This record gives sequence, C-alpha cells and structure tokens, in this order.
Amino acid sequence: MKLRKLICITLVFAMLFGLTACSSSNDSTDESADKKESVNGDVNGDGEIVIGYIAKNTTDPQPSTINSSAQEQLDKLKADGVIDDWTGIMDGLSDAAKQVDLAQDCIAQGCDYVIITPAESVASDPAVTNMVDAGVKVVVINARTDSTSDVAMTFCGSDDVYAGELMADYINKKLPNGGKYLHCQGVIGNSAQIQRGEGILNKINDNFENVAEVPCEWSGEKAVNATSDALAQYGDELVAIICDNDDMSSAAQQTCNEAGRNDIVCIGVDGNAGAMGMIKDGTLGATVLQDSIGQITAGIDAIVKDIKGETVEKEYLVPFVLVDSKNIAEYATE
Repeated sequence: MKLRKLICITLVFAMLFGLTACSSSNDSTDESADKKESVNGDVNGDGEIVIGYIAKNTTDPQPSTINSSAQEQLDKLKADGVIDDWTGIMDGLSDAAKQVDLAQDCIAQGCDYVIITPAESVASDPAVTNMVDAGVKVVVINARTDSTSDVAMTFCGSDDVYAGELMADYINKKLPNGGKYLHCQGVIGNSAQIQRGEGILNKINDNFENVAEVPCEWSGEKAVNATSDALAQYGDELVAIICDNDDMSSAAQQTCNEAGRNDIVCIGVDGNAGAMGMIKDGTLGATVLQDSIGQITAGIDAIVKDIKGETVEKEYLVPFVLVDSKNIAEYATE
C-alpha cells in the first residue's frame, strides 16, 4: 500500500512538471512568434519601412522648397521599393505644440524614421525626444532642437552662426564708416534666430550701433513696419538693416528704396527667388544663400544609408554662400 501510494505521488509530480515545462515552452514559442525581428530599415520590426515627415510649415518660401524636394525624393524611394510608404507632408503650422502632436501620430503610424524641420529649439524638442524614446530614428533638418545633437540619428543643416558672420562682414565692407543698424529677427527661440544673431555680434565692427532687435518672425510685413519705424526715428543715421531671412530683407530694402533711401544696405539669409531677383535687378545688394535642397537631400541620403546598414554621421553641414552682383549669375535660377 505504501509503495503504491509513493508511485502515485511520483506520477503526479511528473505530470505536473511536464505540464509546466510544456507551458513554459509554449509561452516561449508564443513570445518568439510575437517578437518580430528588426532588420535594416525596418526599425520597429513590423515588416515595413515607413518614413514620417513633419514640416515646419507649408507656406513660407524656404520650408516650401524643402517640402517640395522631400516629396519628390520620398515618392521616388517608394516607387523604387527602397521604402514601403511615407506619411506625406504633415504641416507643423510653425507651431511647436502641433509638431509634438504630429510626432505622436508618427509613432502611432509605426514610422521607422521621421524627418522633422523644427519650429523652435526648446518647444519642438519633445517632438524629437518622444519619437526617439519610442524607438524611432529621427532626422532633424535645417534647425536644431535642444537635444538634437544627443538623440537624433543625424542633423542636416548649415552653420547659422556663420550665416550671421557673413552678413556682418558684408555690412562692414559696404559701410566702413559704420553707423546705426536695425536687426529684424526671426521667430524667437528658433535655433537659426539665435545663432544668426550670435554670428552678427561676433563680426560687426565696433563703429556700428544696434538701435533695435525686433522680433519680426520671418515676416516681410513685420519687417516693413520695423523698417518704417526705424526710418522715422533715426533718419539719415540709419545705414543698414540686417535680417534673419530674405522675406524680411527684401521687404525692408524695398521700403527703404521707396522712401528714397537706397543708400541703406539690407541683407538676409536664404537666397529665395524674391531676393535673387532683386540682386539681379540691382535693387538689393546681397543675400546669404542657404542650400535648402542640399539639406533635405543630405537627410534623405542618411536614411538610405541606414537602411543599407552603412555608417551615418551625426551631422551633415551644407555651406552658406554670400551671393551678390559678382556671382549672382552662378546661383540665380530663372
């Protein structure tokens, strides 16, 4: 009787151990089945390569140039089978909070990579960090956020401090006697606004006096208002207007010219069509050309490199170029 009882107990334990082992094996198998293997480009392992695209906005000339080139290149990558899909251009409306919301949309849509042109350095930063925390590889174009250098896969843009220095150098050479100047700023907090201002101060000669730093938010209309106010207040003492972009510089120069003050030297950044046309006509002296297409092309090339398993650098800098009457023919497009 004792022997039979001992055998029964042993069989029960053996059965329980077998069930536990089977259950553990099945759980492991199920877990392996659920866990999809990540391969080059398929960052989240869902079987597809999807790219998200968050624009700064879809209205201003310089972002629009970036967007148009991105659409053409990403459509081609899809047609060639390099990627499975992309989100289309998601409009950030120049609103950092909107960009943060769009970043969540990209995460929800299973994007492996996201290209973003930030509206602001600080306020747009959560858009970048949230995506990186979710496992998305982020490519930042044109302007940096606070953590871009630390967390983004790569930054593709230009050295905005150098752009400010080029503008200051041009003013120094054109106006060796110095005088009063107005600075029309971009959106306060955008990295280009911060760094271009830094570059101006690095190089502007001591015989110049900055009469005002006016936040014109990249707007030609606001630059017109700031220029008109400065003309009324400082008259002949005002000799230059330095602008953070060409929408503002071309508008400021036109305002000066219409007031009979074509002696005032205006300059900005981007090399957009309006500024280039004015330089060709001789109604604007110069611009600092920003190769926007080169920036977005570098970003998309970086994604293709990563898909292929090739090395991606932490940043790709596209150089600024001063364009004036001497080299306008080389850079102007019809």
